Amino acid sequence: MSGGYVVGQLSSAFLTAVTHEDPEVRRRADQSASRWMKALQAMSDGTVEVGSRAPVDGLPAWVTLEVLRGGFASGAAVAAGPLTPEEIAVAERVGIPADRGRLFAHYLTDAGLAELQGLLDAGTYRVDIPEDAALLTVAWLIRAGDRAGALDLLEVLAPYVDRLRWVPKVAASPTAPADHVHRLTAGEARHALASRREHPRVEAQREALAVWNPFTDRMLTLWWSQFHEGRLQPERPDEWLAEARRLVGEYDQLSLRHTRCTKHRRPKENLAILVSSARAQLVDGHLAPRQAGLLQHAVTAMVAKRGAPGSAELAAVRAREHVLVTAPTYRTLAGLAAKRLDVADPLAGLVEPQGFSGPVRRDEAGTDIPEGSPMPPLVAKVLSRARAAPIETLLADGVIPSAEVLAELVPQISATVVASTYPDDTLARLMAAHYRAFRRRRSLLLIDLQQQVQVTELPWVRAVAPHSVPGVHEALGVVRRVGALALGHYPGTILPNPLVEELRHLLELAGLEVPLTKELAADIFMGTYSDKFRRAAQAAAGVVGGTLYAAYYGIDYDQVLRLPAPPRPAPLPRPGWRWNQPEAPDALTFGGLCRQRASLAPNGYWSVAANGTVIEQGQILTTHNLAALVAVGTQPELSWSVLADRAFDQVKRLLELAHQQARPLATVKDAAYAWRQTIFFLAGAPAGEVQAFLDREASSAAAVRGVDQLLGRLRHVAAGGRFDSAGTCPGGRRFLGWTTGPHWILR
Repeated sequence: MSGGYVVGQLSSAFLTAVTHEDPEVRRRADQSASRWMKALQAMSDGTVEVGSRAPVDGLPAWVTLEVLRGGFASGAAVAAGPLTPEEIAVAERVGIPADRGRLFAHYLTDAGLAELQGLLDAGTYRVDIPEDAALLTVAWLIRAGDRAGALDLLEVLAPYVDRLRWVPKVAASPTAPADHVHRLTAGEARHALASRREHPRVEAQREALAVWNPFTDRMLTLWWSQFHEGRLQPERPDEWLAEARRLVGEYDQLSLRHTRCTKHRRPKENLAILVSSARAQLVDGHLAPRQAGLLQHAVTAMVAKRGAPGSAELAAVRAREHVLVTAPTYRTLAGLAAKRLDVADPLAGLVEPQGFSGPVRRDEAGTDIPEGSPMPPLVAKVLSRARAAPIETLLADGVIPSAEVLAELVPQISATVVASTYPDDTLARLMAAHYRAFRRRRSLLLIDLQQQVQVTELPWVRAVAPHSVPGVHEALGVVRRVGALALGHYPGTILPNPLVEELRHLLELAGLEVPLTKELAADIFMGTYSDKFRRAAQAAAGVVGGTLYAAYYGIDYDQVLRLPAPPRPAPLPRPGWRWNQPEAPDALTFGGLCRQRASLAPNGYWSVAANGTVIEQGQILTTHNLAALVAVGTQPELSWSVLADRAFDQVKRLLELAHQQARPLATVKDAAYAWRQTIFFLAGAPAGEVQAFLDREASSAAAVRGVDQLLGRLRHVAAGGRFDSAGTCPGGRRFLGWTTGPHWILR
C-alpha cells in the first residue's frame, strides 16, 4: 500500500484550508489536513501498518481508532488526546490530580464504584465510543459478584489506563433501547438548524431590496427633478449639485459596505447610468451627448416601469418589497427552531417533531421575528429526519431514501436484540448502548482477507459473555423484518455492505451460520475469495438451481456443489503482475470458476475492469445474498412479480440516465445489478408470471435504448433457449455490468 492516496487527500485538505471562502470550512479542512499529516508520518516511521486489523503500533485491535477516508488509520485512538473538560471536572470534584491513571484508580474505590453503579441504575450515561462502557462494565461485574471477571477485564485494560479516556459520560436523561429508530438525534438536528446559512443569492436579493432599491429611488428623484415634460433640462442649480455630490459620496460608501449584490456595478444598468451621469456633471459641468442619451433612456424606462418618484404606483412597489425585507430570514427562523430543541434529549430522536416546527409563538416573537411567522420548509425537513418511529413508518413517509440509510438504522434495532440476550435489565441497557456505539466505529482498510474487529472481541463484552443467553428468535425475526424491508423498498439495489454486516451479526446471535457476502472493491481485489463465497453459492443452489435465474446466467449448480473447500490461501497477485493460479490444475475452486465464467485466463494481466468481471460472476453465483435471505424465511409484503416490475423500473431509469452521461459505465453496472435482481424475483414468482412480465413490459421496449434487447433475450431463455459459452445468443449478449472494453448496450 503506497502513500499516494494519503498524499492526495492531504493536498486536497490543505488546498481547501488555504483557499476556501468559508472560515468554518477552512477550519475543518485544517483539522483534516493535520490528521492526514499524522497518518502520513505514522506510515513513514512504521507506527501504522496499512491493511492490518491492528494497524497502530502498541494498540490492540479492540481500541477505537481515528480512521480517515478510505479506511486509513491516522495513528491516534479516539479516546486519546488531551484531557477533556469532563475528566478535569471529575478530578476537581474528587480532589485528585487531573491524570488519567489517577482518574481510573478513583473509579475502583468504594466511592467511585458507588458512583458508577448509580449511573447504571439510573441509566444516565452516554456511550459515545465503546471505551465509555468499560468502567461501567467493571462496576456491574463487581456488583454481580463476578470479581474474577472484573479482575480479568482490569488486567486487559491496565496497560492503557494512562493513554486512553475511561471516565464515563453523564447524560441528562436515561438511555433506553426501544423499537423506535431515528436518522438524526435531537442534538444533531439542533446543530443542523443552528448552523443554517442563507443562500448567497437570497442574501444578495435582500441587500438589493433593502439598500440599493431605496438608493436608486433617491438618485431617480435627483434626476427626475431636472426633467420637464419628459426632457432633460440643460442647466443644474447649485442646490442640485450639492445633493448630487452627497448622493455620489453615499454611493461610494454603500459600495464599500454592501458587496453581496453587484448589479449596480454593471455599466449598462440604470443605477450605474444615474451615478455615472452625476459624476460627469460634477466633474465636467455638463453631459456628453452619448451620456445624456443614456440618462434620458434610463430615467424614462424607470418611470414607465414603476412610476415617477412620489407616485402611488412606486410607493406600492416599495411597500411590497419592504414586507419581503422585514420578514424574518430562513436562518433566523431555523435558529429559533434550534433553540426549541434545547429541551429535547440531545442523544435521542423526536417522537413528535411537529411540536417543534409550528409558527412563532408570542413568547418567541421579537422585533425581527413577528408572532405567527411560519417556519420555512427546511425546518420540517430537518426535524423529520430526527423523528423517532418504527422503521416501517419512516420508510412509508420517505424519511429513509436508500438501502444505505436503512443500514445506518439497523444497529438501533439490533441493539434491542443484543439487550434481549442479557437477563439483567441494567446490563441489557448498557450493552445495547454499547452496541450502538460500536456500530459507529469506522471500518479499516484490510487486505489478505482479514476481517474487521467484531463486537464480541472487545474485552468488556467478553467479560459479560457468561451472563448472557442466546437471543435466537428475536435476532432471526429482525433479520427477516429488515431483509423484507430492504427488498420491498429497494428491489433494484443490491444490499449495501453495512447492511450485510448488520444482518450477518444478527444471524450469529441467532446461532445460524448463513454465508452472507459483501460487495468487493475491484481496485483492491487480489483474485482470491474466502470460502464464504463458495458456501454461499452452494446454498443458493437450493433456491435458484433449475430456475430461470440459473438458465439466464448459464449456471451449472451441480458443478458449484462439487467445488471443494480451498486447502490453503491462494497466492495474491499485485497490480501489474500476472494472475497466479490459486488452485492445482486438476482442481477448480470458486475463484477459478469465477475467472473461467469471466473468460479470463489464469495468467491474464491485472486490471480493475478485469477484477470487476470476476467479482460480478461471484455475485451471480451467490445471488449476492438474495438466496440467503429467502433461505432464512424472508418474505416481503409485495409479491415477487411486483418486486420484479419495480426492479425493472430501476433498470429502465438507469439505462436512460446512462445514455445521457459522458461516463456511463458505473450507471450501466448498477443497471445490470438491478436486472439481476429482476431475474431473481421472476425466478421466485409463480408459473406464468414470466410471460405476464414480458407482456406488461413490451410497450416499454422502445422507450429506452437497449431495453428491447434485454426483454428479447429473456424471452429467448424463458422459451428454452440458452446463451453459448461466450454469453451470446441469436438476439445478442447476456446483460452484465462489468466489461474490459466498450459496453455493447451503449452502442
